[in-house]
Amino acid sequence: MSWITIVWSMNAAACLTLAGIYLLVRCKQREEWAYLLLSCNAVAGATLTAFELTLLRAQTNEQYGVILRWAQLPVWLLVVSLVVFVRLYLRAGRPWLAWSVCGARTLALILNFVFMPNLSYRQITSLRQISWWGGETVSVPIGVTNPWILVAQLSLLLLVIFFVDATITAWRRGERQRALVVGGALIFFSTIAIAQVVLVVWGIIQVPFLACFSYPGLVAAMGYQMSNEMLQRVRLARELQASEADLRETKQRMELAASAAELGMWMWDIARDEIWITDKGRALFGFDSSEKLDLDRFRSRIHPEDRESVLQTVENSLRTAAEYRSEYRAVLPNGQTRWIAGRGHVEFNEDGQPVRIRGASLDITKRKQAELEAARQCNQMAHLSRVTMLGELSGSIAHELNSPLSAILNNAQAAQRILANGQADLAR
Repeated sequence: MSWITIVWSMNAAACLTLAGIYLLVRCKQREEWAYLLLSCNAVAGATLTAFELTLLRAQTNEQYGVILRWAQLPVWLLVVSLVVFVRLYLRAGRPWLAWSVCGARTLALILNFVFMPNLSYRQITSLRQISWWGGETVSVPIGVTNPWILVAQLSLLLLVIFFVDATITAWRRGERQRALVVGGALIFFSTIAIAQVVLVVWGIIQVPFLACFSYPGLVAAMGYQMSNEMLQRVRLARELQASEADLRETKQRMELAASAAELGMWMWDIARDEIWITDKGRALFGFDSSEKLDLDRFRSRIHPEDRESVLQTVENSLRTAAEYRSEYRAVLPNGQTRWIAGRGHVEFNEDGQPVRIRGASLDITKRKQAELEAARQCNQMAHLSRVTMLGELSGSIAHELNSPLSAILNNAQAAQRILANGQADLAR
């Protein structure tokens, strides 16, 4: 087997391998249409390589013309798939340029089957056999160039302009690595391939068509960039999974801490007037697990005597960004009354408008009952203290009055006895 057959076959095999890889990736990630286009592109490259190998081995003018005519099919697929790939992957390139390239290439394909033997040559007069390395001989066409080939060459020129425009747009947008690797490779390798084909068709150089060898470099560059981005996505996905695991663990710890502290966590979305609250919080206020909550529904659970003060506290927090702190009574559906302590903070958007309040609620009924009992006992102690003090004051007053009254009584009794004996000194 000659080295030409081996090299061209390896080129085609490499293209088909890449086509299979990217098709497999596309099956795994159905939203990534760029991989499907790259797979079609690689199939077109493999087919074009096979056609070029048969051109090198062609023996007659007619055989060469027929092969060259059918080779325009993979060229058309190659050009169209590259245009769509650039539009999807780089998200750049002027639409009218893309349509112009595809339209001109399609017109060239139609003309290719209209003219005989093909669009490149009006007539192939002979095949020149030239010697390559290792004694290999290959066929080179000599003939009259078809002027309608300018349509195909115009499409190729528009293709290069389209690549340049898309690359500049991606670069200015900040996607410089994509622009440099993918856009640069598209411009460089397509320019080389197009220049070689044009020079051969117009008879400026007499060498075989070798455009297929530019394609592996192009696919390698695009494959490198897409594979690199795929690896980055995998790494980011793993980091995201690790972050989600940490987040779940943190959430579980918070829920455990909140459950241990008997806290009900809640969040009020002000714009949509929706309140999210944990199961512990719902049980705290007597809400059903599936019940939709808003401010009015929450306010209905507050004791009528406390509603106004709670709403004023909320409005003050929204207006001044102060921490929300409130203690109030909640009336459950069964008539039970609970004392609730609420704490929260307000979050604002870039315009300084309040967007949500996050906070927690705690059942402080036992504490309030203890405070009320302590206050009652203090009142009782104060009453007992007043009664005792009054008793002591009464005893002191009685003592102060009893002493002079006893003296007066004794003197009066003594006077009565003296008067009774008749010996009283009346003057004294």
